[in-house]
Amino acid sequence: MIMLSASTREFLSHPIEQEKHSLIEHLVTVAKTANHIFSQTDFNDSKIAYYAGLLHDLGKLNPFYQELFAKINNRDKLEKKLAEKYSQVHSPLSAWAADKLLSKDLGLDNNTISKILVLIYGHHSKIRRMLGEVSLGNTFLQSKKDMIPNIVEFEKQVSEIKEFCGLRWNNCIEKFQRPVSFDVTLKAEKETALDSYLEMSVAFSCLLQADRGSFSEFEEPKFDLKMNTASLVTESVLANLRTEFQKQVMNNFDYNQPIIVINAPTGIGKTKVFLDLISKYGHDKDIRRIFYFSPLLALTEDFEKKLGLSIPNKEDRDQVLIYNHMFAGSIEEKKSFENGKREHTKWSFPIESFNKKFVITTTQRLLMTLYSNKQRECIKLASFRNSILIIDEVQTIPKYLLANLKKILLKLNQYMGTKTILVSATIPHEISNLKKVNVSDALLERYHDVTKKSISFETLDLQKLTIKRTLLMANTRRKAANLFSQVVSIHPEHKVLYLSTGVRKKDRKKILNDITNTGDFILVSTQVVEAGVDVSFSHVYREAAPLDSIVQVMGRLNREGKEPNAQLIVYESDGSYRPYSELEFSESLNKIKKITDSKTLYSVLPEYYSLIASTNQKNLNLLNELENYIAKMDFEQVWDFVNRHVFLDDEKDTVFIPDIEQWDEVKEALINSLPKDTYKKFGDLTASLSSGTSFNNKDFFDDELLEQNIFLPKKEHLAEVYDKNMGLDKWLVTN
Repeated sequence: MIMLSASTREFLSHPIEQEKHSLIEHLVTVAKTANHIFSQTDFNDSKIAYYAGLLHDLGKLNPFYQELFAKINNRDKLEKKLAEKYSQVHSPLSAWAADKLLSKDLGLDNNTISKILVLIYGHHSKIRRMLGEVSLGNTFLQSKKDMIPNIVEFEKQVSEIKEFCGLRWNNCIEKFQRPVSFDVTLKAEKETALDSYLEMSVAFSCLLQADRGSFSEFEEPKFDLKMNTASLVTESVLANLRTEFQKQVMNNFDYNQPIIVINAPTGIGKTKVFLDLISKYGHDKDIRRIFYFSPLLALTEDFEKKLGLSIPNKEDRDQVLIYNHMFAGSIEEKKSFENGKREHTKWSFPIESFNKKFVITTTQRLLMTLYSNKQRECIKLASFRNSILIIDEVQTIPKYLLANLKKILLKLNQYMGTKTILVSATIPHEISNLKKVNVSDALLERYHDVTKKSISFETLDLQKLTIKRTLLMANTRRKAANLFSQVVSIHPEHKVLYLSTGVRKKDRKKILNDITNTGDFILVSTQVVEAGVDVSFSHVYREAAPLDSIVQVMGRLNREGKEPNAQLIVYESDGSYRPYSELEFSESLNKIKKITDSKTLYSVLPEYYSLIASTNQKNLNLLNELENYIAKMDFEQVWDFVNRHVFLDDEKDTVFIPDIEQWDEVKEALINSLPKDTYKKFGDLTASLSSGTSFNNKDFFDDELLEQNIFLPKKEHLAEVYDKNMGLDKWLVTN
């Protein structure tokens, strides 16, 4: 602890009633912690995280904060009064002070100083490629002017503290009052642009973790969870083949590879393989965390369920973090959540920084962590150091992005000791040159023989549907909704169900659970059951789509080998390739017409992927555009690119659909709580209203919430807005 004399004024980093409120101690703590985390990497500029941490909150010498933080009573009233005179901002002022304090005498070149200034300036916002003039009005100028006496006093207090030695205090005091105008542009050599991009991203994450985690003891996990996967072994005609596959993967897995690929045919029991491999990593003293990423909540939920069964110790289960847009907490907390105990969650550093031994989350979150220029995502990146990343169903990542992601993962291994396992039943060309786990051709041949499915290409005739455990899948919600309406009319004697994102999550789960043990039925759906759903169908009718999508839905067909007459029927589309790439759709259509069984489908995939990779000029252009932004160190453009091309879709409006008895509770929560808390608490009561819907009657929604762009049907209109069979997709049916 840093001691001050009784007569010395204490400068504050946070309100005085908080236990850790000393500005000097906060700066030193953040500097040391940021440096500690960053020093565990092999990036070159070892000092950028340290000095960014040491100076990041120096702008809180702004009298606005010092007077506000020192007041305990009537702080709201004082805040309004201070805002009339001073600017409520500190990051630009911190960076401006750092600009005057840092020099080559500290062993810092101009490029390194620029990086530090960018980190400080953006630690409450984002990384900027350039810093120039800053003009925030008269209150900003007054804050800057009245900071100077505080800087003078602060320098006296830290003059004998080693962390602050060597800084140019006289230069700062002399020049601080000048107009704020930075001459900073991040630069990188073309050959090492990705290295520089990642260095800044990781340093930013280290600073954020050190700052946000400074109110508790900083602890780093060591992966040592004990797991027993015996309960995951099930009796079936495929049991012996699955066991043999798992043995071969375990025996041939190369733990030294930076990235390794597991080609796992659908239904071969890959979850047990993951967990058995992970158990072995527990003996590696350098491994701190395990991450499991999948593109679908259904997959992550299936994985977390099996992982929970494999971890007998409750304390170990508490170290498993479930993180998605609906829930963030341990497996044990998730059980309470699902049983109705839904308290509002507070921001938690271990959760938001992924500082847990095992993290189960989505592929979307992985891409956000790597490419987003937002604090809440960037804070997680530093936790990838010395970790294992398992990316399931890797083929779902857009191919142009996958090519760049592969480069990033190799760099993470080089600089952070990160190791990656990529898993898919189909291996895209972009990762085909990576090391694969050797599994004998004879075993795969036997597996494909036993699970062989008949494939045909036909015109869809709803009158002649084979109705057993039948899945009928369309490429868009509008097509699926209209198919459902027709099937109900044509086959009134049969059980007909519907699934899409227009059906609220709670109902989707119930439908999937119910059909596991039901008799004959027809399930009409979109791609929500294409992967990650542990339901086996006897017949699948799938609208024409790219081959990898066909393979995925084939994984829902005859999963246990009990249906000798299982069939996949690919039916002609209406001519539209949406929502897929036109090239991939057309090339797949040409091939699928000639394919008669699943073995043949698997055999043509390498040629198909190679053709797409070499001829898809749009993908090549997109890859070049992304890598050009990275070469320019333009973090905002990188995120804008990924956000536009990867995350934007036609799911425009989320609608809350409570049961009638929950309506008042949900309304109150939506009015009085933070949106993030409400979405996590009632996320399973949400459904998506497609942008293509004909429904536009705003009178059906609660007026008070609609002003906040929150959609909750009025209690008296619930049944009109949301159909018990089709959810919100009732509005997509063409009359």
